[in-house]
This record gives sequence, C-alpha cells and structure tokens, in this order.
Amino acid sequence: MANIHYGIKMKNTIKCLLTIALLLLSVTLAAQNKLNMSLRDLRFKDASGNTLLHIDYQIPYRNLVFVAQEGGFFAKVEVSVSIPKGDSLLVIKDLLDNVGITNKNDASSAKSHINRVSFLLDESVDRLYFKAEDLNSGRIFSWPINGQPLAEDELLSDVQLCSEVTIDSTSVSKFRKGNLLYKSEPSLIFDKNSLENVHLYVEAYVPQEVNGVGMMNLYIEKDSLIVKDDYFDINIDAPQKALHLQIPTGKLEAGSYQGVLSLQIGDSLQEKEFEFFITEKAEPLYFLMPDPEDELQLLRYFSSGASPVDWSRYDEATKKRYLSSLWKRLGTGAGMSTEAIMAIVEERVEYANSYFRHFKEGWKTDMGRIYIRNGEADEVEKDSIQELTRYVSKDYQIWKYRGRVRAVYVFVDVQMNGNYQLIYVRGDEMESSRPDYLRFLGDDFDMSKLE
Repeated sequence: MANIHYGIKMKNTIKCLLTIALLLLSVTLAAQNKLNMSLRDLRFKDASGNTLLHIDYQIPYRNLVFVAQEGGFFAKVEVSVSIPKGDSLLVIKDLLDNVGITNKNDASSAKSHINRVSFLLDESVDRLYFKAEDLNSGRIFSWPINGQPLAEDELLSDVQLCSEVTIDSTSVSKFRKGNLLYKSEPSLIFDKNSLENVHLYVEAYVPQEVNGVGMMNLYIEKDSLIVKDDYFDINIDAPQKALHLQIPTGKLEAGSYQGVLSLQIGDSLQEKEFEFFITEKAEPLYFLMPDPEDELQLLRYFSSGASPVDWSRYDEATKKRYLSSLWKRLGTGAGMSTEAIMAIVEERVEYANSYFRHFKEGWKTDMGRIYIRNGEADEVEKDSIQELTRYVSKDYQIWKYRGRVRAVYVFVDVQMNGNYQLIYVRGDEMESSRPDYLRFLGDDFDMSKLE
C-alpha cells in the first residue's frame, strides 16, 4: 500500500508542477505580447463648457518593431478608444500612427513617439478603453480610462505635465495652446540633467460674474517632506484662463514627488492632485581604450584639432569627459548616435590590429590609421617596385576611395619587413605626401596608376 500511496503523491506532485509551469509559461507569453508604453488622460473644458478629453500616449522607439521600407524604417501602431456596448465594445475613435525614422540606430535609442487623441465626453459613459497595437510585432497595450466629464462647477482642469514649452504660432500640432507648444510627458519622468523645469499646464474656469483675484497654492512633497509650498495670486480676467507654472529641477533629488494644485475663488476651493518622477542620469562616458592617451590619438585620426592645449593638466576624469564629448561630436557630424559611430570605429580598430600589426598595434600604423578613418578602400592594387641599384624589390599598395571620400594613398614596405608606410596621398587634407615620394616609387613608376 505504501508504494501505491507514494505513486499517487508523485502523480499529484507532477500535476502540480505541470500546472505551475503552464501558468508561468502563460504569464511569460502575456508579458512578451504586451506593448510597454505610457498613457495620461487629461480633461479640459471647451468654450461651451463641454468636457474635452485628451489621451496623451508615449511609446519608446525601443519597444516598437521597425521595418525597412521606402528609404527608411517604419513602425505602425493602431490606436483605438472604445466604450461598452452591451457585452461588447464600440470603437468611437481610431487612428493609425506611422512612426518613421531614417537612422536605424534610433530604434534602440531613448527617443519616443508621442501623440494625442481627443474627443468630447458624453455624460452617459463613465468608462472608456484605450488600446494600442504594434502591427509589426502584434504586441498590445490596453488601459481603462475614467470617462466622467468635469463637473459644471469645477474650477480647474486636470494638470498636464510637460518637459518643454516653446513659442510656436504656426504649426498644427495637437499640443499647441495659443502661441505656445506644450510638449506633454505622459511617462511623468523628468531628467534633471537635461531639463531645467517641470512645466505644469492647467486651465481655470470661473463664472462670468466673478472677477478680481484668486488664490493659488502649489504644494509638492517627497517622502512626506514638504519640498514646495507656494501661494500666489492670479488675476481672474476671463471665464477660461490658461496657467503655466514651472517647477525648477535643479534642487530636486531623484525620486517620486506628489503634488497638489489648488485654487480658491471666494468661498469656492478646488484641488487637483498630480505626481511626477525625477531622474538624475549619470553623465555617460564613452571610450574604447583603457588609456586616455591612446583614446586621444585615435580620435585625432578624425580631427587634427582634437588635442586641447592644456591636455597635460587634465586629471583622468576630466580627460574622459573631454574624450566623451569628442565621440558625441563625431557621431553628430556623421548623423549617427554616439554608440553607433563607436561601434564602427571599434570594428575597424579590431580589423587593423588583426591585419596591419607590425611591432606595434595595427591601429597605430599608417595603414591602420587610414583604414580606421575611411573604412575599406573601394580599390586596392598590390605590386612591387624594383630598385635596380640594389637589385631588390619593395612591395607597395595603392588604396583608392571613390565614394564619399575621394582619395588615393600609396603605401610602400620601405624596410621590406611588412611595415607599410604612407608615402603619397591625394585628396586627404589630414595627410601629406613625403617630399621624396618619387625616390621610393622609382623613375619608371607609372603615375597613371594614381588616377
């Protein structure tokens, strides 16, 4: 009997483990099928007092799948807003976002796609459902939204948090208010290293018979400690008044912040809660070489003015920050991200070390320098030069570039030991020919080979 009982226990255990495994698999598959994005719903009133709902959404490029087509890379996101209708959902708003980029490296960058869908709220609907699907991957994001309109006597709209506010009186952007463009930040995440302020946009609604001055309070706390508690007057000079407030980020530490914006007009008091997050990303440092001196030599291949006059006075941290700025500048000049240009240079350095090494690292040789700067030549000719006086022959190579770079380089194995030296160049202002290059080529060298 004991053996039978043990067998039953084992079967039950196996069934339990299989059930757990299936649950874990379903959770994993669900996570893999989810489109990660941020969403923020905001309610305002139009001139007639109707509630206008803005749904701002933000999708990081790295969460989308881009497909190459028509000279670029495109992601397609199908967006819809639905309301309950019996046992099903009725789509009341839909659109297709075509997200295009020209540099495929942007697909893995920190950039985002931000858009807005807007419509008037109906009092008969208290719940809406937002859905977004990346058509290239099949990943889906869905979220319920409060459909309750603003009350007739509400004094304030919802609080819109923005990363930037710029003057713009000509565009047709959905985020423009009057002559100002408010860049909404649905993620509610603000990096203090790149943003001086968190911008708040809110509208005040007051009865026409009310005029004079209202009292507003901006209260912010972090970890139950008061960070900001400012009171100020606002002039009530219109039934609808747009208000733009700023929260300086300079003294804010990284973390989560909770805020309350309140407006008191006479005996009426209205409060609106909001939250945001401050990040303080460490300044990224970019370098390929362990030694800053080597890194500077490498970067001088691309810019003769890369070395500052007081370089020798810099400590190692300052040198790395300076070198990082050169990498950023190099990437910007090439129309690429810093990481992308560094990956290309790193690959060329590895190739140079593999094929051009001679008693020193290949990237430090003449051939290595030209290869790292320009990449593989479009045409390479290899031959030998006969020195009749010494009855010896020396190998040489001619590298020709025909594309964006149009240059010709001649390398000669001067010492006949495999160390090719650059003796002639045309079309490259950063290099110069040896004054006596003809001595190495010989009187009978066919100069038409350099055309």
